[in-house]
Amino acid sequence: MKFQRFQIRFNTVSKCKDDRWRLITDGKEMLVSNIFIDGHTYTTKDWVENIQDYKWHISCDGYVKVKNNTAYVTTIKEESVVTRHILKTLSYRILGTATTVITAYLLGASLQLSSLLGVGELILKPVIYFTHERIWYKYIKIKKKW
Repeated sequence: MKFQRFQIRFNTVSKCKDDRWRLITDGKEMLVSNIFIDGHTYTTKDWVENIQDYKWHISCDGYVKVKNNTAYVTTIKEESVVTRHILKTLSYRILGTATTVITAYLLGASLQLSSLLGVGELILKPVIYFTHERIWYKYIKIKKKW
C-alpha cells in the first residue's frame, strides 16, 4: 500500500449505491459504495473551473484498501498527539497541584505541609495521568451512535 492524500466527496450524479462516493487521489477518481476512515480527517476545497465554484472534501492522509467496492482508509497518526498529551498533562498538573496546596492550607495545614503535599503529588500524578490518557487513547474505543 502507498501513502497518499485522499479527498472524499459524495457523488451527486450517482444513480445507484455502488458508486455513491468519490475517492480522489493524485487527480484520479475511484467510485465506491462506502468509505470507512480510521483516524484523523480534515476539510479541503478546490476551485472547479468548469462550474466556477468550489468543491468541498473530507480529506485525510494515509493508506487505502478496497474490498467488495468499499474503501478502507487508515490514516497516519497526527504527529502532535503525544505532544498534546504531554502539554495537557502538565497544565492539568499545575492546576491540580495549586488546588491541593490551597485546599490543604485552607483546611488548616501549615504552608510547609501544604507545599509538601503539592510537591509529592506534582511528582507522582503526572505519570499516572499520562499513562491513563495513553491507555484510553490507544485501547479504549467507544463507537459513536448516530
